[in-house]
Amino acid sequence: MNGCDTQPQTNEEVTALIAQQMAAVLPGVVTQIHQIYNNNAQCNFKTFNSAKPLKFSGSEGATALLQWFGSIESTFRHVQCPNERKVDFASSVFQRRALTWWNGIMRDRGAEVAMKLTWEEFKDLMKKEFCTQSEIRALENEFYHLKQDSGENRAYTDLFE
Repeated sequence: MNGCDTQPQTNEEVTALIAQQMAAVLPGVVTQIHQIYNNNAQCNFKTFNSAKPLKFSGSEGATALLQWFGSIESTFRHVQCPNERKVDFASSVFQRRALTWWNGIMRDRGAEVAMKLTWEEFKDLMKKEFCTQSEIRALENEFYHLKQDSGENRAYTDLFE
């Protein structure tokens, strides 16, 4: 090889050049693979379940359903659950009546269609199923007649919620 010619001439030179290039590139590739894996693994069933999401059986009533929504949404934030997985994860904590209801939805609509519901659509279906009109009217009536009778704001806020 002369001074101006930078092309490798022998198999050993080609092998050395490839080894040098691979050594320079591989650490970056490994880092990228780890980043992709970690981004996709942020919210999986193991992570979700380790946050101990509140179970829902469907017999607790309207107030408990609304509290469950708040609790499960808090869990979603904690585990960084993407919107497209919320229905899947939330329905995984159903028990008894709620599980029977959800299995019926999946059977009637098809599992693929049911799992593509948005979180808001899913919540609306749950409210229609697990919140009777009489319960909602009673809660609204209680809210409309809510009065602060003491100076303690925390007690009033707890009653309001």
